[in-house]
Amino acid sequence: MKKIKNNPVNIANVTQKIISLRNKLVDVFVGREEEVTAVLAGLFSGEPTILVGPPGTAKTALIEAVSRAVGGRYFYYLLTRFTEPDELLGPLDIKALREGQYRRITTGRLPEAEIVFLDEVFKASSAVRNILLDIILNKRYLNGSGYVKLPMLTLYTASNEVSSDEEDAAFYDRLLIRRFVRYVSSDMWRQLIEAGVRLEVGDGVKQVLTPDVVRMVQREVQRRMSAINDVVISKYLSALMMLREKGVEVSDRRKVKILKVAAAISIIYMEKEVTLDDVADALRFCAPFDPDDVKKVEEVIEESRMSSLSEVVMKWMMLSNELNNALKALREEQTLQNFQTAVKVYKRLRAELLRAPKTPRLLSYVRQIKTQMESARAELEEIRKKLTSLEI
Repeated sequence: MKKIKNNPVNIANVTQKIISLRNKLVDVFVGREEEVTAVLAGLFSGEPTILVGPPGTAKTALIEAVSRAVGGRYFYYLLTRFTEPDELLGPLDIKALREGQYRRITTGRLPEAEIVFLDEVFKASSAVRNILLDIILNKRYLNGSGYVKLPMLTLYTASNEVSSDEEDAAFYDRLLIRRFVRYVSSDMWRQLIEAGVRLEVGDGVKQVLTPDVVRMVQREVQRRMSAINDVVISKYLSALMMLREKGVEVSDRRKVKILKVAAAISIIYMEKEVTLDDVADALRFCAPFDPDDVKKVEEVIEESRMSSLSEVVMKWMMLSNELNNALKALREEQTLQNFQTAVKVYKRLRAELLRAPKTPRLLSYVRQIKTQMESARAELEEIRKKLTSLEI
């Protein structure tokens, strides 16, 4: 790949701030580790992001938290089929119109925003969607006789479901990063409520970055994208072929831009260059068309061995299921033998967790396993008291 001839951006001073921001967001938005990464990837790549999921899944809250963390000018709008372009771009300047000039008053509207969030995006009228196509693709809008470049760092959108309307196909393809959001699982409800209470009383996300810092990171993303090595590119091309064989089509535009998202993810995870793990994550966020494609993408990542951590996660999941089965058997028949079997699996899982590589990539899995183990330990302790004086 031909490399852009520019010097690496020194982001050493902001790397810790990025990690601190991600950790804070993960703490505040329980069970939303992947959503946090997707939204940050959208910010640092400058590419549009859509969160698709039912109401009440923290889509708006997460994006607004990221906006506060950046401290940039923020524009939010809930779109309907009655929304007019003037509501987004600003009304016409009547005084200028009388003088023969077609110009908009953009104060407080989308053209002046650095972070844009358009909610219920598929409900927008065709007139609004047509305007957004150019805004998303080129970050510009037509004001009077010429185009005006937007200061927009990135654009976020949200919807309760993916549109099946052919009229939305071109628009949806431009929404590069896609994350399908679901309700938090019941085993995390306590953490969810505790974090939600802290958020309600003001323990939220504070500003840690600035728009200029984000622009600096975006320049580094472009440099890294141009410097991806041939081994990674070859593996990526093979994965794209496998996706097509499984019926997951990726447009030519997205084939290129997925690598930009991978470069942004490499920064989020404190890596020095784009790795196969970064490309694997970018495929997870960008390749699926709808929730049905998510499993197919994961199968390709596993079959092509793009993720260096897949074996670790697979072993954890197997032991996690084994522990669940052992606890189920113990509940049905509280014998010393069943108790010892459950304890043995518990200890194996704990040992595997301690041996795990220290990387932010495993954070969501570590949290999930630790939550399960805390619950399992409490249950085993109660049963131990009934059976024996042995300690876990």
